[in-house]
Amino acid sequence: MSQVTIILPVYNEAAMVDRVFQAVHEFARAHTDYQFLFVDDGSIDATPRLLQKHIASAGLSRIRLHSYQPNGGKGHAIRTGVSLCDGEMVCFTDGDLAYSLDHLPLLVDALKLNDVVIGSRSLVESGQKNIKLSRKLMGWTFNRCVRVLLGLPYRDTQAGLKGFRTAAAREIFARQRLMDFAFDAELIFLARRLHYKVAEVAARVSESHSYKVSTVNLAHDPLKMFLSLWKIRINSLRGMYD
Repeated sequence: MSQVTIILPVYNEAAMVDRVFQAVHEFARAHTDYQFLFVDDGSIDATPRLLQKHIASAGLSRIRLHSYQPNGGKGHAIRTGVSLCDGEMVCFTDGDLAYSLDHLPLLVDALKLNDVVIGSRSLVESGQKNIKLSRKLMGWTFNRCVRVLLGLPYRDTQAGLKGFRTAAAREIFARQRLMDFAFDAELIFLARRLHYKVAEVAARVSESHSYKVSTVNLAHDPLKMFLSLWKIRINSLRGMYD
């Protein structure tokens, strides 16, 4: 049994499959205690077909694919992956490898002393130059709301790089209610509510990664963010996380 399961949620990533799979394959060959689970979240392009082709050609049982329809959101994809993992630890990172796989050993090392580990871009010494100002602004606004509404002390809850001891992951994800962009904050809120030990590691966005297509809407998204965080607070007050 592999010690660590890495979940890679993907949705309509056909253009990146070749590059991502090559990196995953090389890492898996060099690190035999890791297994990778691609979770295809209802893609309507060639993503699952291409991944299945690569997996079959590689012949490495520690790289798997789970697909389903319809699209359920990133939070749903990762929760599905957690339900399928069998390692002692489970981590997830963005399916386009916005964070290099070199971050994974950092998560695993930190999990030896903690229950939950979150990647934080705020711990990177030099600022990221490939993140648009609008995205930085949205991230700052969301984080301020997280601190005020949820009482979380972390400067970055949204980096797509997190790890859990599997027992903790199962208990946390069993209580998960949100599937949108706020699900990361909900997971950390739940971890602290359940008295799990949470640590942070530096998460650097790959220099080659670019948010070319921004879905940020400065007119509507701040309100959506605020309402999603209020859902977490209301769910807690109603006992939905008990």
